[in-house]
Amino acid sequence: MKKVILFSIPMSICNFRCHYCYLAQREEHYQGVQPQMRFSPEEVAKAMSLKRTGGPCFMNFCADGETLLTKDIDLYVKALVQEGHYAEIVTNLTVNKMIDKILTWDQSLLSHVEFKCSFHYLELKKKGLLDRFADNVKKIWAHGASANIEITPTDELIPYIEEVKAFSMEHFGALPHLSIARDDRSSDISYLTKLSMEEYDKTWSQFGSSFWEFKKKLFGVKRNEFCYAGGWSLFVDLSTGDCRQCYIGMKLDNVFANPEKPFPSLPICKCRTAHCYNGHALLSAGLIPELDTPGYGDLRDRRRADGSHWLQDDLLTFFNTKLANSNKVLGSAGKLLCQLEGRMYDYKQRALRKLSHLK
Repeated sequence: MKKVILFSIPMSICNFRCHYCYLAQREEHYQGVQPQMRFSPEEVAKAMSLKRTGGPCFMNFCADGETLLTKDIDLYVKALVQEGHYAEIVTNLTVNKMIDKILTWDQSLLSHVEFKCSFHYLELKKKGLLDRFADNVKKIWAHGASANIEITPTDELIPYIEEVKAFSMEHFGALPHLSIARDDRSSDISYLTKLSMEEYDKTWSQFGSSFWEFKKKLFGVKRNEFCYAGGWSLFVDLSTGDCRQCYIGMKLDNVFANPEKPFPSLPICKCRTAHCYNGHALLSAGLIPELDTPGYGDLRDRRRADGSHWLQDDLLTFFNTKLANSNKVLGSAGKLLCQLEGRMYDYKQRALRKLSHLK
């Protein structure tokens, strides 16, 4: 794994209305507008060539709404997988038309694709879509792609826990992994629950989710170590190519506009957030190399009752690699120079913004 690329898609169309949705917590939720894609799938693939990135990358695709309702999302994912990258698609797994289009690809491509299946149990139950969700999971596995099932542990779901467990064992051969419901409206990004932490943990620990256990260790812990986000990873708007070091990092160059230029790289050095709330992907890949973390593949995978895995072997192996194995780790002097470069870049960008306002 050479880099982690998080593709954000500013598309808020969704066929669900989950009560805990981060999007629903924002004032601008559910505009119902498809993004205007500035670059074609071919142009994006050229800009993200293996030669330019330095090697195969882990690429996550996530829209503000339901990712698979994004127009032509299959063409963008396919172009990048054909280039040699590995894709993770965040989805509620109910958009059959797009799922079926993706599953027509050659198995050599599908072996590089993982569906992060958001198991919105109450919405699926309310809409009568539980069987559709389960059938699509099985279809993905049958076609040689990977699927992992993740549920958000909310207070409203507690009365249905035994239902969820029985359904999951029957259809997925294992219990779902757990995410963490967070309140994006709070300055410290706190848990979205009315339970005490002791009650919350006691209620949900029965799922035995290593993914959840790892996220809990990161939640609320300020990272003060040197972080390579912006150097070994990028946060990219798929519709424009504009990129940042991380979710709230500085804006760097447009990654699609000039594919002949070197790939944007400027490590964030010191994290500015209350905690790394996407650390399950970023820190497990090794953006802070000295942290002893499980591999991302092991966090996402489960072994089914028959001994088989949720993730295909090739993808599982790739997801478990660490970024430090394919990137240069800086010494003390290098880290100091990087911090100085970041400050100079930030000062320059601020000055340019002030000049543009004066004009």
